[in-house]
Amino acid sequence: MSVVKVVVVGAGWWSANHHLPALLAHPNAEVVAVCDPVAGRAEALAQRAGCPAFAGVEQALQTTSPDAAVISTPHVTHHALGAAAIGAGLHVLMEKPLALTAAEAFDLVNRAENAGVQLSVGYTHQFDPSATFARAAVQSDIGMLLQVTVEYSSRAGRLFAAAQGARREYADSEPGAPHPETYSLGNGGGQAHTQLTHALGMLCWSTGDDVAEIAAFSASRALDVDVDDAAAFRLRGGATGVVIGSGDTGANLPPRQHIRYHGTTGIVEHDLYRARVRLHRHDGSMVVREPGQHEPAYRAGEPARAFIDLLSGRGTNLGPPGPAAAAVATVEALLESGRASGRPIVVAALQAA
Repeated sequence: MSVVKVVVVGAGWWSANHHLPALLAHPNAEVVAVCDPVAGRAEALAQRAGCPAFAGVEQALQTTSPDAAVISTPHVTHHALGAAAIGAGLHVLMEKPLALTAAEAFDLVNRAENAGVQLSVGYTHQFDPSATFARAAVQSDIGMLLQVTVEYSSRAGRLFAAAQGARREYADSEPGAPHPETYSLGNGGGQAHTQLTHALGMLCWSTGDDVAEIAAFSASRALDVDVDDAAAFRLRGGATGVVIGSGDTGANLPPRQHIRYHGTTGIVEHDLYRARVRLHRHDGSMVVREPGQHEPAYRAGEPARAFIDLLSGRGTNLGPPGPAAAAVATVEALLESGRASGRPIVVAALQAA
């Protein structure tokens, strides 16, 4: 399609700061509607896009004729909104995570496949060229995968803590800033669903494999949601691994978002935070891929831009739904194991849906 007509679902800070600017800058995208239950927020974003605002997706579909939906809403709403958009024949870019349960994630994957529409998930790190390089190296240059170590620490804990305090309505949130309630237990918050999912999605996408079993411990630090997670896991292909995540990286301490893939003939070290990849070969040589001097390490607008390219026939799906669904299943099992004091949990597989 030459021009992709897009409805933006969710007028919060991520849409306002990243998705909408990328869509407005793309020559093949036309934003035809903005949907948000908070009227003032929807109208403000719609005014920037020069399109009408609606409270719900159904109203937008009745009035406009979009080809695609970009959904950036609280996690708990993803399945219902995604199912409605796919049911209307729309291609969908869904913010991460794809859903909150394996059953919901698998359902969206199957719905999209049956409807013949594209479903892409906004794991921003996957849309950087370094990720494509890392994926190719993992699958072609290091032999059989033996072991994986994953760490994803961030500063998201301050949002989880804020969600515990005096909860204000979304209408009161500052423009362009995240509202803490988005990260509450009721909306699917916590380090695993909000942050660790990035690394687990990357793991499943890069290896072409998914987690078969996991044993985990989680700590909430007196909050409603998990702040620290640590687990050991086994991939279906046989490789073993460990994963840790914390939302309590202090303001003056560096986050670490890193995956190390150890194979029989090489090692790939992928620094997601800096978009830097090192391929260590068995012969002692090393190849480094990192951003150029003027390249950003985190391209927040890239998922929306790449989504339009995909629908215009000029790109591939860098956020495919299969690995994203596998990440959802892994997080679900990780949290279940954490609640059960580390009891190993079998992770649901997509073909079981």
